This record gives sequence, C-alpha cells and structure tokens, in this order.
Amino acid sequence: MQYRSFRDGTKASLLGYGCMRIPSETINGKQVSIQKEADRLLMAAFEGGINYFDTAYPYVDGSNEAAVGRALKPVRDQVHIATKLPINMLKEKADIARIFHEQLTRLETDYIDVYLLHDMRMKYMDMFREFGGFEFLEKALADGKIRKIGFSSHDNNENFKKILDSYHWDMCQIQFNILDIDFQAGLDGLRYAGEKDIPVVIMEGLRGGDLANAPKAVQEIYDATGKGWSAPEWGFRFVANYAEVMTILSGMTTMEMLNDNLRIFDSLTPGCVSEEDAAVYDAVRETYHKLIQVPCTTCKYCQPCPKGVTIPQIFTQFNRTTMFNNTASPRRHYGEMLKSGNAADQCVRCGLCETKCPQSIAIMDELMRAHEYFTK
Repeated sequence: MQYRSFRDGTKASLLGYGCMRIPSETINGKQVSIQKEADRLLMAAFEGGINYFDTAYPYVDGSNEAAVGRALKPVRDQVHIATKLPINMLKEKADIARIFHEQLTRLETDYIDVYLLHDMRMKYMDMFREFGGFEFLEKALADGKIRKIGFSSHDNNENFKKILDSYHWDMCQIQFNILDIDFQAGLDGLRYAGEKDIPVVIMEGLRGGDLANAPKAVQEIYDATGKGWSAPEWGFRFVANYAEVMTILSGMTTMEMLNDNLRIFDSLTPGCVSEEDAAVYDAVRETYHKLIQVPCTTCKYCQPCPKGVTIPQIFTQFNRTTMFNNTASPRRHYGEMLKSGNAADQCVRCGLCETKCPQSIAIMDELMRAHEYFTK
C-alpha cells in the first residue's frame, strides 16, 4: 500500500474505503448495511494497509455509520474515520450539535478523525456561518472531538475555489476521474487545492464504477497498448498520477474487488502516467464522450422520489444502451420498472430531484427522453 500525508505529516493510505458501497439489505422498507459484511470487508481492508474509511450521516438510510464504527472498533486508534455533516439537512443552529453527537454515538467513538461538511456549496455558506458552524467545529477541534476539518463538494469550479478560500481547511474531497477533468472542481480545482497545500481526497475515481467496465471501443484502446492493465487499473492510475491527491476512495462491495484494488494500489505513485499513457487517456475520453447519454453516477442523492421513480436505475439502463452496446437487457429492466410503477411515466415534474443532484442533471427532461426511447 502506498501512503501520502496530511499537512501535519499524518499518513493516509492512497486507497481509501468508500463505505457507502458495503452490501446492504432491506429491513422494514429501509436499506441497512450488513454488519457481517462490514466486519469482513473492513478488517480485510485494514489488514491490507488501508487506514482511511469514508462514511456519512445519510448513507444507506442512516445505517452506514453504525456499521463502520462497529467494524472498526477493534482497530479504532489505527485508522482514520471520515464522516460528514449533512449541510442540506440543517434547519436551525441546534441541528449541528445534535447530528454531530448522534454521529459519535453511531460510530461508537469519542472523536472523528476527519469531519467534512457534506456536499458543501456556496449557497449554504451564509446559513452555516449564521448557525455558528465554524465556531462549533473549532470548539470540537480544541476539545479533541474532531482531529481534522474538511468538506466535500460537487459545486462548480468557481464556487469550489471560493469555498476553499473561505476557511483554513485540513482537506477537501472532490469528484475526479478520466472523464471529469473539466467538471465541477475538475483538474483546475485539484491543482488550486495543491497550490494552497490542502490535501485532496478523490471520490468517483471510477465514476460510480462505470469506468471499471469498459465498453468494447474503450477496451480495444487499452488492449492495443499491450500493457495488460485492467480498466480499473487504468482509471486509478490516472488519478494517482497527481501529487495533489492524498487518497482515492473506492466503494468495494466484494472481497474480489478489495483484493484487486490492493494489488493495483501497491505500486501507484505520482508521475506514474507516461506521455504514451496520456495519449491513451485522451483517446478513451473522446470515445466515452461519444457513448454516454446521461452523466449520472448513481449516487442516489435524488432518492427517494415522492412518486417512486427510480431515477438512478433508469439512467443506468439508458446509458447501458450506448455505453455497452446493449439494448435488450435495458429494455427488459425498464419494462419491469413500468410494471412496478417506478418508471419515468410516474414523474410529475415536481423538480425535487434536481435540487439534490450533485451533477446538476436536467433530470426531468432526461427521464422523459429515456422513457420515449424505451417505449417507442
């Protein structure tokens, strides 16, 4: 395992565990992280050298933090647990302390190593200041209840920089991958954080897993190099190449995925991408741009829909028709959604989903486009 550092010299594993993807099950209508899977996967990750584990207050219907805390309790003092304050759920000042202490209880810990403002956007900044948010964080830091303060963001590049300039952050977390070099914070934002000596944690390094399953046209580009690297390795190498990156999160749902990632990350270093590799990435990017229909990463922030529309699943099937040259299976899946009442025909254009989408997708219009395609 390769390690990079926070500004204070604390080591963080280059591969971080995105715990939201731990297997879950439905109990009484709610998704619940499966504890035995959390125990098995997270301890194997720790034994493999991973010491950075990322969760958040709303993940898996609020059950993920508890699963992570319980799984990591035996090695609590040897790992970084990162969790997040849900900015969009704050209604009053008291909510900050209430949620924070609830998180400590869920995680079964006295302190949080890295506390992030979740999906921080400029539109929330005034509200957070008015609620005394930064004063709360400073006191928690002084009391030892927080070790480091950061934020995650899906805001645009300009606003990301404003947020970065607004406080003396210990880290930040952004979306970055082969495709998203000019999207949200992007490469420019990554470099800006580097100039300010703020370590960057990367989410969506494989774009919600999409980049791990290369379509035929992309795989042919990879194969032509003769290097024998898998699509996930090509994806992770691209991100790890940047020295500004401290940790790359991966949502590993199986032991096979974990072991493969541990193998890949064993040798990733800054500058691991050659000029020849860079040309490959350019070709891959151009090919993907021709294939993607809707830039959805299935983060599920748009869920639940008041009318039960399963938005991420619809976009996943719509994208599969072009990204993987597959029409029969997506049509069958959409047909099942129609029968169960979860298809796009149930959309009443309330717009709630679009207010939550980190990708700023015109969800209502795209749903209608997908519906017309599948039902024509």
